[in-house]
Amino acid sequence: MTGKQLKQEFNDKGYVIFRNFFSKEQMNLLIEDIKEAKTRNGVSGLNKGGLAFYSSLFFYNQKIQEFIAQPKVVSLLKEIIGPDFWVRWDQAVAKKAGADTFAWHQDNAYSDLHDEYYQLWVALSDMTPENGGLWLQPGSHKRHWPHKWVNNHLECKKIPENPVFVEAKAGDIIVFSSLILHSTTPNVTQDPRWAYVIEYMSINHFDPGIEPPYFVVARDGKPKPEFVHYYRGRLNPINQLKYIGFRKLPKNLLEKILPNWF
Repeated sequence: MTGKQLKQEFNDKGYVIFRNFFSKEQMNLLIEDIKEAKTRNGVSGLNKGGLAFYSSLFFYNQKIQEFIAQPKVVSLLKEIIGPDFWVRWDQAVAKKAGADTFAWHQDNAYSDLHDEYYQLWVALSDMTPENGGLWLQPGSHKRHWPHKWVNNHLECKKIPENPVFVEAKAGDIIVFSSLILHSTTPNVTQDPRWAYVIEYMSINHFDPGIEPPYFVVARDGKPKPEFVHYYRGRLNPINQLKYIGFRKLPKNLLEKILPNWF
């Protein structure tokens, strides 16, 4: 698949799948690195029953930094994101035996961000309908959907009509838009299902909820992992205006205020 074809498929469906991107041995090593990693933000507020999240693992862990900034990953993601991007978030997710459904949602509903970002979902273990694997609604990334809070989780008010299940083996990856509707079903097996998700964002975009330093992964389409306190997206005044009081201003109003930035 050429870079142009890859980008077109992503734009059409909101996701792309790559089989055997990593080996099972690499996944076993990554699981050990994840277990040893210190989280930046403590215990996740999304934890519920047998569903456990371990967030911002890369921040203090050089092995994980090297994994998420490796040339193979950058070479793939630059075709979708563009040549310059950073990591806003990462999290390992353990769906233990008996863990319940994680409802349909867009990740932008949780982050409250104006711009799209990109999820690299790494299957650390095999993913099946029985162990609570990933469901996606193709094409749902083309708009923002209304959500409601149910306890400590958000749920989309519209239930997808034609979702697809992504069956995966350890080492497979799925790259999907932060705007695509997705869900996971209960784990009715006796074994945990593990995934690791890295959230990449164009260096042109900003997340006011992330404190510096920021982990830039790629510049000019090549790996250049480094922590910085400022980057293009943070310094862009239109990005600052989007999140005055952490609220999004309507795009038509922004265009009137700063027309030269569009």
